[in-house]
Amino acid sequence: MLRAGMILGGTYQIIEEIGSGGGGIVYRARHLRLQTDVVVKRIRDEVRGKIQSRQEADVLKNLKHPYLPRVYDFIETPEAVYTVMDFIPGISLDKALVQYGRFAPKQVLRWAQELGEALAYLHNQNPPIIHSDIKPANIIVTPDGHICLIDFNISIVIDSAMKATLGISAGYSSPEQYRDVQQIQTYYNTGGMSQVTITIDRRSDIYSLGCVLYHLLAGFPPGNNFNTRMSAEEIPGISEGLAFIIDKMIEYDSNDRYQNGQEYLMAINNCYKLDRRYIMHMRKEKALFVTSLVFFFIGSLLIGFGITQCGKEREQNYQALLLEGEEIAEKGNYEKAIDAMVLLEEEYKSRVEAYERELYYYYQAGHYQECADRGNDIIALQLIEITNDSQKETVGDIFYLIANSYYELEDYSKAEKAMENALEYNETNNLYFRDYCIILAKQGELFQAEDALKKAVELNLEDDSIHYAEGELCVVRKQIEEAIEHFKTTIEITDDEILQKRAVLLCATALRDNNRIDEEVQLLEMARNQIDNQAKMVITEYLADAYMRQGDAYPDLVVNYNQKALTLFQELMQNGYVTYQLQENMAILYEENKDFEMAKSVLLKLAGEYPGNYRVYKRLAFLEADRQQYYNNSQRNYSAMKEYYDKCKELYEEQDVEDSEVLMLDNMIRDLQTGGWL
Repeated sequence: MLRAGMILGGTYQIIEEIGSGGGGIVYRARHLRLQTDVVVKRIRDEVRGKIQSRQEADVLKNLKHPYLPRVYDFIETPEAVYTVMDFIPGISLDKALVQYGRFAPKQVLRWAQELGEALAYLHNQNPPIIHSDIKPANIIVTPDGHICLIDFNISIVIDSAMKATLGISAGYSSPEQYRDVQQIQTYYNTGGMSQVTITIDRRSDIYSLGCVLYHLLAGFPPGNNFNTRMSAEEIPGISEGLAFIIDKMIEYDSNDRYQNGQEYLMAINNCYKLDRRYIMHMRKEKALFVTSLVFFFIGSLLIGFGITQCGKEREQNYQALLLEGEEIAEKGNYEKAIDAMVLLEEEYKSRVEAYERELYYYYQAGHYQECADRGNDIIALQLIEITNDSQKETVGDIFYLIANSYYELEDYSKAEKAMENALEYNETNNLYFRDYCIILAKQGELFQAEDALKKAVELNLEDDSIHYAEGELCVVRKQIEEAIEHFKTTIEITDDEILQKRAVLLCATALRDNNRIDEEVQLLEMARNQIDNQAKMVITEYLADAYMRQGDAYPDLVVNYNQKALTLFQELMQNGYVTYQLQENMAILYEENKDFEMAKSVLLKLAGEYPGNYRVYKRLAFLEADRQQYYNNSQRNYSAMKEYYDKCKELYEEQDVEDSEVLMLDNMIRDLQTGGWL
């Protein structure tokens, strides 16, 4: 066993043991040369011999993917074999499920796509790499909200016949990983894990991932009874397309599943096409298209214009319909504008302009994931033809919209790749280089970012864009005062709503981080009054949070600022913007304003939505303690507080977290017991 302070392989200094299980003992260590934290895992003894006899293990050291940890080393000692990988900060999905219960379909879809990319990458290696132990505990949600699939120590022991000695993870391992049906029942019932030599392939990973997605959406895994378990389509809020994909992934017969990660990735990226609404829409489009063809044919016979005249009219009609879509979008009806472009694409299949407009309306509506997915679909299916320079530039705009959608989703590596594609189609667009600069800066690639900005300036980039890009670069350089000034100048001189929103939020963040609360509030209030589009919702949330902190800064005015924040939170909820943090903040504000009943109502609603989250019961316990302070001693009753405290402790002890407020509650309960109140 390794101990803290020991140095493994002359490079990795052990910090602490952080876990153990069927795969081995896991340690956190420090890479002394790179000065970064890593994970060291001791491989279980029954696997050790196979690793030592296989040179193929080095294949894992060459893996490079944004949703997989980097493998640094395999180290053999007389006592054991160890793997060394990136330390991935964040929370594992098994702990997140305990805390939040289940997740919204939109969030799960994003993770499903990212996991699909990782799985397709692994399955496309030569030879294919089978993870074979995909489960919530082996998936990390990083602080920026993305996914990382960890723990490849089982993958490396699979032989050329796809045979391996594996741990069976109850609830997630595929049926073929069990010896018989009785084993399935035993392992599910015990929640246990057992070693068994079996034959697997890429379809086993597909099954396990399907179980994980099911659990994230439903709040529980699909179960072991393949005949009676609930179909994914019965999960509340799930789309028909996503339900179909998950049900196909968890089929008992591996031949009925997606056959590899690439096939699954293509399905999940196009899952909207399986929704009834989409299918009906496409049928309607086809019917309209057939009808239009009939009328067009009849009209052609009756009118008898020549081919040239018909072509001119067709072009005029196309441009008129594009303009009509633009007018619809200007009124804020982006969904209708998108529908109009889809109809236009069906009739003029290879014309690029309607596709670009469709993506633009998705982006304007704030549907960034849909914009990126649809854009990738258009490119992958080769739906467009390029016959002139103008159309080539429009294809560049399609990649530009995809890149900016990934930027908004904070997926900067994908944004960078899409922007590089945009530049291949148009190297003279200064906005491409401006946003390329910003994307590179977000990833810390400062020198490349400066080069991109220099190129944008050479292409006559406008002053507002120059100031905004300089602000982004100053943030990376830690030149906060200069960044704030650049952002303020951008806000003052720009007419670009998207640029204005970005500058406002980044400036507000910089002011917040420097404790300039009054300036932050003033900026956000001004922006909220001036901006009247999709950005207003985000700015409103920022402003409500700022009001809460302003109340902390000015205790004499706390009630006034709390009420301002509450008003904005209520407005957000009325517009369908509901999150855990927003509701918890509302409860805190009601409590501070001594509206205990409203605070309790909000928290009980949260308890129903997030039954495994100890924080809800912690807040309820504090609320009851606070409420009792306003009664006379003879009227005080702390029994409700004790009930909430007990539930909080029960859930808290199931999680690997430290919370000083829970310790504070412990002391309060002890004091109440000592004082005879309980």
